[in-house]
Amino acid sequence: MILENLNVKIKEIKEVAELTKSFVLEKPENFVYEPGQHVFIELSIDNGKPFSLASSPHEDVLEFATIIRDSSEWKQELNDKQEGDELILSGPYGAFKYEDSEKDISFIAGGIGITPFIGILRYLTEKEMDTKVVLLYSNKNRKRTAFRKELDDLSEKNKNINIIYTMTDDPEYEGNKGRIDKSFIKKHVENITNKVWYIAGPPFMVDSFKLVLKELGVEKIKIDSFKGY
Repeated sequence: MILENLNVKIKEIKEVAELTKSFVLEKPENFVYEPGQHVFIELSIDNGKPFSLASSPHEDVLEFATIIRDSSEWKQELNDKQEGDELILSGPYGAFKYEDSEKDISFIAGGIGITPFIGILRYLTEKEMDTKVVLLYSNKNRKRTAFRKELDDLSEKNKNINIIYTMTDDPEYEGNKGRIDKSFIKKHVENITNKVWYIAGPPFMVDSFKLVLKELGVEKIKIDSFKGY
């Protein structure tokens, strides 16, 4: 059931990467959603903007994260919010969601596109599900890698989670470097065509990877485009 125009209080604001903040909100009564779905957050400027939930449905709070852009008046108003302030929330929305019947899945995330996958990984770990997950996560550098510590903790706790990072502009990084492409996917992921694939990030990235996966013979693809604002 979609609930609209709910006044929700900000419980906590965290920095989860350079220029990236997480907002933890009070969870409205009877607010039920599935891992991977999103909500709309409304401020005084313009209409509501969509944000994927980083929280798991079992948590007693809601959480979303975003990059704070100096060029965005909307983001600056959000950045000015303090713990205890209220936001207007509507949701949940979206067909981009994990289904319990999926037992072999892969995620491709770019930057803040990691947000819905945090919620899914929390959910799988809390429920101690045997779903196998490969996450391919691309960022400019380690400082810009949102939720890095939590991802490492989740993969340590849940041995079914395999996280593969790559950095596009981090000379000192000793791990994978460069962008995710067809050869990167083939190198790091087995049984490519047997998995359900999720892609989240900027529209150009999502469209590009959807094409790459189709070229690799993948049929089951779910997408979530993150537009800047």
